[in-house]
Amino acid sequence: MKRLPIPGLLLAAALSCMPRAHGAPALPVVPLLIGDTLDEQGRPRPMPAVKRKVLDAVAQELGVRFEPRTYPWARAERYAIEGVGLVYGLPKTADRLRALHYSDTASHNSLWLVTRSDATFPFHRLDDLRGKTVGTVRGYSYGLEFDSARGKLFRTDEDISSRGTRLTRLMLKRVDVVLLFQPDGLSAKDLEDSIRSFMAPRLPAIGAAANTGFSVLPKPLSTDSGQFFAIARSKDDGIIDRINAALARIRKREEDARRQRTPN
Repeated sequence: MKRLPIPGLLLAAALSCMPRAHGAPALPVVPLLIGDTLDEQGRPRPMPAVKRKVLDAVAQELGVRFEPRTYPWARAERYAIEGVGLVYGLPKTADRLRALHYSDTASHNSLWLVTRSDATFPFHRLDDLRGKTVGTVRGYSYGLEFDSARGKLFRTDEDISSRGTRLTRLMLKRVDVVLLFQPDGLSAKDLEDSIRSFMAPRLPAIGAAANTGFSVLPKPLSTDSGQFFAIARSKDDGIIDRINAALARIRKREEDARRQRTPN
């Protein structure tokens, strides 16, 4: 995909809803860099409904239409730092915070550990991964503490952002544990059920190794892992402030709706 720079002036223009000739309000398009999600053949998978809901809500508040441009995470990060455009879902690190201006939290995830059912282990802290091989997405950061322990406390097996591929490698004992994000509010049991349903049509091709089944360890590696918008600091013309204001309005409406549903 050809890389098109998005200067600050274009972002500013995109966020001012210019009327069309016949008077109807326009919906300016704002390109949005996102890490890709692939199937086992390396083909893009549809955006998860939870993520689409967040992006649609923010876009509606801003009066724009986001145009997702998906790349491997390492490339999406590079493009964001180079000032190509707005990025969503890139975790915070010290280096990124120096280069990028991040929004407030747009959504929350928990990071769960998935093992084979015959190879579960007690997990309470990062040290419990000592000596293990952890399946991760290539080019993705799982937080400063985890990244600092790579290659020291444990080794990582980095692969494409295909859940099916990484879970297959788990069944084949290429890795000891796989890291998977799950939206907040869903439990380890919810994720286990989702994995079993997702992998059911894939298990016959794996063979006898698939007879073990999957287990999600009861304690996640991290909770309340935020998802953010971000843009190169040199390209921020106020878009992050506008996104923060939009997120605040969305949260207020959700809180008001919850209060109305709660009996006095």
